[in-house]
Amino acid sequence: MSRIIQTRCEHTHAEAGGVKVFTLRADGADTGFLDALQPGGHVAIRYPDFSGTPRQRLYSITRMNEPDLFEIAVKRTGRRGVSDYLHSTVKEGSIIPLQYAASTVTVASISNFHRVVMLAGGIGITLPIALIREFASLSRSGKHVPAVTLLLCFPRVADIPFLHELLELGLTTEWFTFRVFVTREDIQACTHFQPGRPSDHFLEALQQPDAVVICGSHTFAHQFRQRVANWFPRARLFAESFTPPTSPSEPPGAPLTSARLLLAETGLVIEADTNKNILDNLETNHISIRSQCRSGICGSCRLRIVSGNCRFEPDFCLSDGDRANGYALACCTFPKSGDVTIALHASR
Repeated sequence: MSRIIQTRCEHTHAEAGGVKVFTLRADGADTGFLDALQPGGHVAIRYPDFSGTPRQRLYSITRMNEPDLFEIAVKRTGRRGVSDYLHSTVKEGSIIPLQYAASTVTVASISNFHRVVMLAGGIGITLPIALIREFASLSRSGKHVPAVTLLLCFPRVADIPFLHELLELGLTTEWFTFRVFVTREDIQACTHFQPGRPSDHFLEALQQPDAVVICGSHTFAHQFRQRVANWFPRARLFAESFTPPTSPSEPPGAPLTSARLLLAETGLVIEADTNKNILDNLETNHISIRSQCRSGICGSCRLRIVSGNCRFEPDFCLSDGDRANGYALACCTFPKSGDVTIALHASR
């Protein structure tokens, strides 16, 4: 979508785990934009971080209250990025600009399955909560919904947003069950809570699902995608990643490395930060490139590595043939050293 949609914050409230929920109204939005607003979908927000630099970030739509009124849940990270600035500055009446709305995993895409497993880590809970709320509404209307098993991974019990809502739904419906795996706190195992992470034995004991939805950090989504493929090879897999790949920390005393990006189309040369992916390096130097998810899901930032030394983090969309032909995603590729030549407008 080409024009910016101005949304007005009508309400805010705090959830557990440093999560704040914003209720936004899309004033004057056209029909196309409103149709794209779907629970479980996302909106692209253009907003500054604490340095004052405007950046695009995606946030899940956790609830639709009216056709132009919706909720997003934003987690404070402490890294002084866009999410933290939203926490600090947005209040009732604030204006938040949106660039577009889109959906990957929706109620319509999974409602016809008989049994669905959802795996979520941290703020990845925003996608399941949106879908589960819609299923609850459909169930109350007497319509078919799949049997849903939700598996959550959180560091501590106090970090879990929407917990009361999930407990109530788990205790009052037959189609929904959930289990929380608490990874950094000693707890006693009980009906809804289990210490540690889901084991292979636990996953194997689940009834075979028709579909699996995975959502969380890039690392979480990648690790569980591999495990799910092993245990449920016939299940339809849906994956969402809520954070970009990160560069591993260099060990103390490691020699500093430098790199340059050479743009094949223009011959432009820019100094590259090897701790940033190619997408961030390009944007830091005010070079526009198409991008959306920033986490290896959508494939929008596809380019071709013509030559050079790079590190490739896992993505969720390129084929082995694509990679063999030099294609990569800018959000998942880190320059390592020396000159790296890239073609931004490579043929697809």
